[in-house]
Amino acid sequence: MAPRPRWYHTLQSSKSEVLLAVDLYNRSGNERQLEAFIVHMNLGWTKLLQARTEGTGGDLYVRGERNWRKKHPEGGFLYKPLRELLNEQFAGTDPRLNNITFFLGLRNQIEHRHEAKVAALVAGRTQALLINYEQTLVEWFGQDEALGSELRFPLFVSAITGDAVEAVKALRTQVPQGVLDWVQDFDASLEPGLSADQRFDFRIYLIPHVGPKTEADAAMTFINDADLTDDQRAAVDQVRTIIRDKHVPVEDLNRFKVGEVVDQVAARISLPFNVHMHTQAWKAFKARPMTGAANPAATRHDFCVYNPTFEQYTYTPVWVEYLVRHLSNPEKYAEVKAWQPPAAVAAATSDREAKTAETGS
Repeated sequence: MAPRPRWYHTLQSSKSEVLLAVDLYNRSGNERQLEAFIVHMNLGWTKLLQARTEGTGGDLYVRGERNWRKKHPEGGFLYKPLRELLNEQFAGTDPRLNNITFFLGLRNQIEHRHEAKVAALVAGRTQALLINYEQTLVEWFGQDEALGSELRFPLFVSAITGDAVEAVKALRTQVPQGVLDWVQDFDASLEPGLSADQRFDFRIYLIPHVGPKTEADAAMTFINDADLTDDQRAAVDQVRTIIRDKHVPVEDLNRFKVGEVVDQVAARISLPFNVHMHTQAWKAFKARPMTGAANPAATRHDFCVYNPTFEQYTYTPVWVEYLVRHLSNPEKYAEVKAWQPPAAVAAATSDREAKTAETGS
C-alpha cells in the first residue's frame, strides 16, 4: 500500500487539535476553558488550511524577494501564518473568516479572572467556530473525515432553568468594559448582515420533545432553518415569539432622535458635534443605509432602528456610547469629519491625477 500523502497526516493532526479543544471547553469548572479552546481551535484551523493548501498544490512557505523559502530563526523554514492562509482560502465577506478572525483578536483581550464572563458573552460564536470547522472539513475532504461521530452533545444546565438563565445574564453584565468595547468595535467593522449570520454567531432555541418516543428518535435533533418549509418556518417563528421576553417594548422606547443624540454626545466630548457631524458619523460607521436605499430597515440594530410608521430612524444608547468613545479621539474625529462616499473619493483622485498630467505636459 502506497504511503499516505503528507497533507493527510496534517489533516489528522488538525482533527486531533479540534477534539482536544472541545474536550477542554466542555470540562466542568472555570479553569481557562475558553483560552484553551481558542488556542487549540486556532491550531486545528491552521492545520486544516495547511492540508487544504498542500493537497491542492499550493505553497505553505513564506518566501523572500527571490522566491526562496525564508528560514526560521530557530531552524527550519517559515510557514505562512493562519491569517495569510485564511485570506487565501476565504473571501473577505465569508462569515467563517470573520468568525475565526474574531477569536484571533479575542484571545489577546481575555483576563483569566474574567474568562467565564467572556465565555458567556461569546458562546454563540464559540459554537459557530466549531460548526464551521466541521462543515469546512466535510466540504474539502469528504464525509469520511467528519468529526460528528466522535463528538458528544455536552450535558449542561445553563439556559435550561430560570435560575441558570439569570446566572448567565449576570455573568455577561460583569464582562470588563474593555472587552465589551473591543467586541463592539469588531462587530461594527463587519459588513451589514454578517454579524447576524449563523456562521458567525450561532444561536438556537431548545424545544423539548413531547409524545411517545420511537427507536428512530435521537435525544436531540438539529433542524436547519434552511431545510424548513414555509409553514414549518412560520411555526418556528411563532415559537420564537413565545420564547422572547414577555414584556413587549413600546415602539422607540429607550431610543433617541437625532437631536437627542447630538445633545448627549456634544455634552460629553470636547470637539464640536452637531447634526452634520452626526450624519458624517452614521455614514462613516455604516450605522444605517443611505437615504433612498431600497431597504431602509437594513441597519446595525445595536446602533439604529428604522420606524416604518413615521419613516424615520431612532438611535440606541449603545450608539451614543460608541460615538463618545470614538469621537473623543481627535484623529478619529478628523477622519469622520472628512469622510466622503467612495465614489466621491475616486472622482477627486481622478481629477487630481488629470490636473497633474496636464501640468506635466
